[in-house]
Amino acid sequence: MQLGSLTGAVEAATTEALTVVPRIWERDHTVWGPDPTELADRLGWLDADERAEEIRSQLERSAAALVDDGITDVLLVGMGGSSLYPEVLATTFGPEAGFPTLHVLDSTDPAAVLAAERDLPWETTVVVPASKSGSTIEMACLLDRFRARLQDVHGGSAGRFVLPITDPGSRLEAQAAAEGFREVIHGQVDVGGRFSALTPFGLLPAAILGLDLQEHLAAGRKQLAAARSLDPQVNDAAALGAVMAAAVRDRRDKLTLLLPDEIASFGLWIEQLVAESTGKHGIGLLPIVGEDPTNATFGDDRIVVSLGRSEHLETLIAAGVPVVELAWSGPAQLSGEVIRWEFATAVAGALLGINPFDQPDVEAAKKATSEVLDAGEDLPDPEDPAAVLGSVSPGNYIALLAFVTPEGDNHRAVDAAAERLRRDLGVPVTVGVGPRYLHSTGQLHKGGPNNGVFLVVVGDDPQDADIPGRDLTFSRLKRAQAAGDLRALQAADRRALLVSVDALRSVAT
Repeated sequence: MQLGSLTGAVEAATTEALTVVPRIWERDHTVWGPDPTELADRLGWLDADERAEEIRSQLERSAAALVDDGITDVLLVGMGGSSLYPEVLATTFGPEAGFPTLHVLDSTDPAAVLAAERDLPWETTVVVPASKSGSTIEMACLLDRFRARLQDVHGGSAGRFVLPITDPGSRLEAQAAAEGFREVIHGQVDVGGRFSALTPFGLLPAAILGLDLQEHLAAGRKQLAAARSLDPQVNDAAALGAVMAAAVRDRRDKLTLLLPDEIASFGLWIEQLVAESTGKHGIGLLPIVGEDPTNATFGDDRIVVSLGRSEHLETLIAAGVPVVELAWSGPAQLSGEVIRWEFATAVAGALLGINPFDQPDVEAAKKATSEVLDAGEDLPDPEDPAAVLGSVSPGNYIALLAFVTPEGDNHRAVDAAAERLRRDLGVPVTVGVGPRYLHSTGQLHKGGPNNGVFLVVVGDDPQDADIPGRDLTFSRLKRAQAAGDLRALQAADRRALLVSVDALRSVAT
């Protein structure tokens, strides 16, 4: 660690962190607050290694059965903690020989839905709807669409090509029984969504790819053992949590992540974990993911965590930016990183006096979306981005919240605008793809520090896609989600506007 002016604060926070480590392992919920609600029943991730061993054989059998049945492709549909780690696995490892290719869809954009429908071989594709509650609207609508496609191909046996992951007793489990789904893989009820990477929500996708689960979990077991230590040189997770808390206290509330290219997608998983866990009650730590450090201004509101050695570190250290460099030995370390960041986030929450396991402001956007749909409303007229960009000052950040096709032309236009805004305004700029970000940074946007400027970005959908059994289309749902989040942001007294992609294109030129 090269912490510069933050050194003294981190030393004090580390001493404090080591006092809470044994209490966390004792499941003492008062570490975070007096009310046990969404605390005492959210600590099952501390037993990730033991729980995984109990279910490993079942998950491997389920994956082997897919291979035996000639399944070539698996489409996982879900949001947030149910989809982000599977995406990391799919992009980092790919399938072992003979195992299916794993695709992840966490978008209500009609072009993305139609592309999946067009490109997959439905005769040999299994759909995995993943949702702890079993009622997440995006997952439910995607399942409705692809369930109908399977029905077209397989008729009465279509249910055999659906393999849900959900908590016991959920609506999705009831649907599985009614419609004859392949089987139901249960999640762990005492683990929240963003802490569920090493539960069946992450381990079934790993098994589907043909990964050896014992090998995949080895680094996690080692990190769990280290997280019991009261030596900060050994317990680097607690030490990282102390840095995170000290940074927030010092108003360094932007966490820049520098990751190896081979696990670039892991940044989105960290982003959700840290933002949704810490961003509440007016405080929080905003992860900055995928930023080019050569096109960014590093002010006194930043810290940097680098996984492995980055070519940018010496320049940042020389500029006085607090830097933490974590050792990285390759993708086999991934489960260890999951535990390190989970434990660090739990420690940071304890030191900051917040509950890292709840998300009190997420419901606001869901409620507003429902209101928009129920009233039959459409989006308000887009406005000029300059109306809020002129208010940006040091210590602020800009969030481009893009309800566009992932990786499409409009997405590239948003990325180009982000680069220009970073350079011209000298503040961090994040890009969140809707509705994914609603299940990730959306909590921090509304519950964290009021230092963000939010541009909700929309464009036209040349094609739409119906949602079978609902008086709703994917374009309509996506637009309602954009309108709902805009309404929730403005209700939280945030500087937020609806803007068009074309208006952002003018910003980028």
